[in-house]
Amino acid sequence: MTTGNQSLQFGDYTVTIVVSEPPWYQNCFVVQKGQGGEQVVIDPGAEPSRVVEQIEANGGKATDVLLTHGHPDHISGVRGVQDALDIPCRAHPDEQPVLDQAVSMAAMMMGMQLQAPKDLQYFDADAPLNVLGDEVRVIHTPGHTPGGVCFVFDGFAFTGDTLFNHGVGRTDLPGGNGQTLFASITRFLSEVPDDTVLFSGHGPHWTAGEASQWWKQAF
Repeated sequence: MTTGNQSLQFGDYTVTIVVSEPPWYQNCFVVQKGQGGEQVVIDPGAEPSRVVEQIEANGGKATDVLLTHGHPDHISGVRGVQDALDIPCRAHPDEQPVLDQAVSMAAMMMGMQLQAPKDLQYFDADAPLNVLGDEVRVIHTPGHTPGGVCFVFDGFAFTGDTLFNHGVGRTDLPGGNGQTLFASITRFLSEVPDDTVLFSGHGPHWTAGEASQWWKQAF
């Protein structure tokens, strides 16, 4: 590949990390099944052109944008990716208030001009998602936002801003709740295998086992 982004292999899956520019350094992920196979984009907060460049370098059709949550730094690239690739955007139904307010939040709190996602679809909160031909588990992890989720694949998961490498998401924004987030993280870590690689919305990845040990010691 010519994009310079980091890629990791998990069986048939390739996960490529596209990090946005300062000040957010947000992790967008392009997940592909098989060489030249279909792809999904998770939390495109990076510049749309860089995300699209990665998808084109991979080869294979992109099918969806998936959101762990709807804060502006995680969705600022959604519309550009959608316009380039003509794909829908999917999120948890409880995240609708956050997504409805994302444009105004971006302007007032971050000084960002944001185009709202189009073709926004809310998935069934109680059922696995069909992603790239496989069932992907969705664990609802409210606390950072009401509809925050973690997407759990076989061997790896995307935790958004619910859980970072030695850190947790902030809870002082609208819809945040510290006690709820604590319960969400505790439940999530009890439900995924220790060798699961956790990709967060900012910073480096780590394993669920490492996260569990830190969580027990820190809290």
